[in-house]
Amino acid sequence: MSTDASTDRMPSDAPERSDRRSPLQRQLPALLVLGAVALLLVGVAIGLMIRTGGGGTDRPAADSAAVGFAQDMSTHHSQGVAMAKVALTQAQSPEVRALAYDILTQQTNQMGQMQSWLTRWDQPLDNPGTAMTWMSSDGHDHAGSMGQMSAAQMTAGNGVSTPLMPGMATASEMATLQSLRGAAVDIDFLQLMLRHHRGGLPMMEYAVDKDHVSEPYVRELAQQMINIQTNEADTLAKMLAERGGSQLPMN
Repeated sequence: MSTDASTDRMPSDAPERSDRRSPLQRQLPALLVLGAVALLLVGVAIGLMIRTGGGGTDRPAADSAAVGFAQDMSTHHSQGVAMAKVALTQAQSPEVRALAYDILTQQTNQMGQMQSWLTRWDQPLDNPGTAMTWMSSDGHDHAGSMGQMSAAQMTAGNGVSTPLMPGMATASEMATLQSLRGAAVDIDFLQLMLRHHRGGLPMMEYAVDKDHVSEPYVRELAQQMINIQTNEADTLAKMLAERGGSQLPMN
């Protein structure tokens, strides 16, 4: 299938193609999404099997980097999963749909692990305060930069009504992605997801440092995210360039 940008400029009166897929092929995206939901439960199980120090009695403080990372990265991941679901069901390119499925399953599983920790630590799944304040000990005012965001950036498009973290799409951007079909989805998804991956990297890099996070299993998951998303970002950038799309500036 050609990825030439001219496919985005087909005349509006072009004949609509009949769907020649089998019933199983038409149902496949929905089945894959259901599989990803099952992986959320797998992630929860993995998280519950990991014991904390001191026989499972030690719990990080509510304002600790471990708790803040689990809460904010879960929120960040939830939007990545929402974007991947759109691409999985509406993108034109099989390569884009395959990448979306990888992102969907990986981030769903990781969310399950982080949310199981929060439950075990008796902490809320959502950050009740300002996002990324747990990173303030590095000398950068992450919370201050969050407070400068415009009202249009105050919701993530997934039910979260807090200032957006770096890389996250606005409600308007999410609505646009959901309204697109075919090749237009490919480019928009690649742009948004590339920015999304790069925006979450500082949180992962902070959480992987033992001077900030003492729980080894939290640091291990943060490193896993760095490894996976760095590779995925390279792939996203390459696929976007092949389709003539430009990278979005960081918000």
